[in-house]
Amino acid sequence: MRVLRHVIVTAAALFLMLGLPFLNSDYYKRLRGGTDAVSSASTALDKPSGEYVVFINRSLHTNSANLAAWEGFFAEGRDEELYTVFEDLSCTVADNDAAGLEMAKSFQSILPENQMKVSTENVMLMLSKAENGRFDVIVMSKEIADMFGAERIAAMTDADMLTVKQAEEEEA
Repeated sequence: MRVLRHVIVTAAALFLMLGLPFLNSDYYKRLRGGTDAVSSASTALDKPSGEYVVFINRSLHTNSANLAAWEGFFAEGRDEELYTVFEDLSCTVADNDAAGLEMAKSFQSILPENQMKVSTENVMLMLSKAENGRFDVIVMSKEIADMFGAERIAAMTDADMLTVKQAEEEEA
């Protein structure tokens, strides 16, 4: 009876120390077909056509290689360099900018899950915060950016302003 109790206690302790961490590991999730910490979104969204403006706050991205990778990602759609970038982004979009939100969501769909958080904010509040350097990334449609004079953000802060032009895909 003592031996049986010892075996059960030992097995339970081993399961708690080894089994539970294994069941929560990315390796186990991949074996079962689930997502892991670096899996991308299930479906990459098509980028909407039009012209967009992206502001990146350089003061928050001090590693020049990471900054160059993010600039390439937003401006040219290159995502091959991002596999070595482990920093997360907080992207802000004006709440009245449907096209900007659609573009931000298309960027988000390419990145690994939870690497980019997209939130909307009143355009005047967003630009006021941006003038004081309180932003990470801002995505706006060119029309909204022109309407509210958002170009001043690049001049007033340590920000890169990228223009993204997405041509409309022709149907065959």
